[in-house]
Amino acid sequence: MAETPSPLSDPRYRAGVRLRRGGRFEAAANLLAEVLTLATEGAPDERQLDPALAPLYYEYGVALVGVAREAAAAEEDAEAAPSPKRRRLAGEAGGEEDADDDDEENADDAAVAWQLVDQARCLFLEAGDRAAAARCAEQLAGLAVDQRKWADAVAEFSLGVEFYDAAADLDIEDRVHHLSCVAGLAAALGAHFAESPAADVAVNVDGRPEVVVAAAEVADRCAAHARDAERGLNALLGELAAARATLDAARKRDLCALAVEVSHAKEVATGLAAPAPAPG
Repeated sequence: MAETPSPLSDPRYRAGVRLRRGGRFEAAANLLAEVLTLATEGAPDERQLDPALAPLYYEYGVALVGVAREAAAAEEDAEAAPSPKRRRLAGEAGGEEDADDDDEENADDAAVAWQLVDQARCLFLEAGDRAAAARCAEQLAGLAVDQRKWADAVAEFSLGVEFYDAAADLDIEDRVHHLSCVAGLAAALGAHFAESPAADVAVNVDGRPEVVVAAAEVADRCAAHARDAERGLNALLGELAAARATLDAARKRDLCALAVEVSHAKEVATGLAAPAPAPG
């Protein structure tokens, strides 16, 4: 009996990954959905939850993250300057209902994306790939930031940092992602503190709140992670300079983006430490 080909060898999977990395998220999601359906529909649980499928769950989930973000950005643009296709004129029949439908669809994409990436994380961990599991946590944290769910973002960035810390022999790309998680963790803690300075950072676990960071520790943790991110970035840049490493355009963009994230984390932490203005 011939062995069933791996879904990861399917040309549609490879094309979907290329499209996703090229920013064509909806086209990527459509292709990857086909591959996942063929791989899992009607299959027993052990086949649906085969760790070998983790990259497929991840790529499909990340593509849907992109779809949700593009849709949210389009809605923001439409509210500011509606296009003929999307605008909703005041008093136009069905306008409010259609807008609500768009919001629900975007929320559905984000919810499915979360489930897929979370499933990928479980499978990567089962396979012992902690660096890949950390990438999943980073994606989930980003989704939580999009939705201003700061506690969830803190929890996921913390897991990402933990997974990267436990992984061995991180390459440059993984180190960039590691530091991005550290900077993101600082920024999420700062955002939580700015909105609710007296509240613990707590997430829902089985219907009950579980404290991730006590309120009294949030500002100090934010500052500490911002410092760690800055030190880590400086160390990485120093090593690359000493080695006279040749970086391609993509790696340079990643480092520039990381520098912006670290700078933002520092600004957030500094803002929390600044004294309140005296009453006038």
